Amino acid sequence: MTGVRAELEVITAEPQAPRRGTLLFVHGGYHGAWCWEEYFLPYFSARGYHCVAPSLRGHAGSAGFEKLNSFGLRDFTDDVLSVLSDLPEPPVLVGHSMGAAITQRVLTERAGAVRGAVLMSAPPPTGIGAGVGMGWLRAGGWSVMWQLWRLHQGRLRADDSAVDSFPFSAFFHGDRTDQQRRDYVRRVQKESSRAGKELSRRFARVPAELRAPVLVLGGEHDWLFPPHLAHQTAQAYRTDAVLIPDSGHMVMLDTGWRRAAERIDEFLGGL
Repeated sequence: MTGVRAELEVITAEPQAPRRGTLLFVHGGYHGAWCWEEYFLPYFSARGYHCVAPSLRGHAGSAGFEKLNSFGLRDFTDDVLSVLSDLPEPPVLVGHSMGAAITQRVLTERAGAVRGAVLMSAPPPTGIGAGVGMGWLRAGGWSVMWQLWRLHQGRLRADDSAVDSFPFSAFFHGDRTDQQRRDYVRRVQKESSRAGKELSRRFARVPAELRAPVLVLGGEHDWLFPPHLAHQTAQAYRTDAVLIPDSGHMVMLDTGWRRAAERIDEFLGGL
């Protein structure tokens, strides 16, 4: 079911088994709540979870696209806190990429309001640093970097003509069907330049006595936020990173999505 709450698009999936709790999914840059619909919402609702996935302001069906570049991590964090405040119980946050950074900010500010957190393809709280950009260039080359820049600026055409030039290798390790590729290109969008810059420096602090359990999970073949960043994030939260084979950056949509979902389900079962 899709609804609009305070100008935010919110996609929900009701539990299809005995209720086990609430999951609040936070998407990353260039995406919206739609990225959880294909696999994760059906998977976790079938296992008894009430699933809630907002699109951050300026993304997908939420208001504010025309002002996207003025929004920063503070604005996006407020969106998540707004949705969280109306939930009937403390949720487990599941954040991906920029959404994992936002999830970490929620842990900094409101750790007592959540049961736990899953940080997928996550930057460490100290930020990704300038060296990551050089890694992108080495991994993808100038052509992929050029297409990523065009995506960030909203200069990629959202139609079938863009499919052949879209930088899929930056997001996926495995293959997608032709239809999935077309649908993906039509849905991804430009991202806030302000938020992107804020990810390069410290954006959150780990509470000294963080009680909410944290799972750090990444794609073994992710070169946007590569495994060494997953290990840095895990070290910050005093845990070990879990790397998913057959997955790039888009862990929830890539070939290894089920293995990632099963690992998250295992983590949830221990809460």
